[in-house]
Amino acid sequence: MTTRRAPILLAAALAACALIALLGSTATASAACKSADQPAHKLTSKKARKATLCLINKQRAGHGAPKLKAKFSLRKAAKRHTRRMLKKSCYAHTCPGEADLVGRINATGYLPCGCAWGVGENIAYGFERRSSPRAIVKAWMKSPPHRENILNRSFEHIGVGIRRGSPVGSGPAATYTTTFGYRR
Repeated sequence: MTTRRAPILLAAALAACALIALLGSTATASAACKSADQPAHKLTSKKARKATLCLINKQRAGHGAPKLKAKFSLRKAAKRHTRRMLKKSCYAHTCPGEADLVGRINATGYLPCGCAWGVGENIAYGFERRSSPRAIVKAWMKSPPHRENILNRSFEHIGVGIRRGSPVGSGPAATYTTTFGYRR
């Protein structure tokens, strides 16, 4: 009787350890992207940026792509574009009176570099819960061109610009711009 119980007890102990490990890793994963589920209009810009970058890097890691590094010059371009979209009530990659993506990034000093380079951009906005970093990244991942930018292995750097408000209406909202780039 003891010999039969030993394998059952061992199996139960291993299952309990696996469950504890799984719960621990889930808690760690959630903690890693702190504030990801909070509406961005309720977060500081810094917290929303960090959560967005964390979620994007998790997507990249899950697809075997290297992490993106935050770059101040790209963040500057992203913040300026987000601000312009809100100010002009324009939801587009180029708003009236604004340079195109390359011109905006060039103005921050990221380009020109006398090297091979590439850039990309994602924009989004959401109201209420749909303004959370997780909701925005999830929406981007469901959109082929946005997903392509997020998972593009050539991109090394990112800038994230998030501001309260929407370019298309009033209410509790947040507007996002992510600017991607590489220089080689």
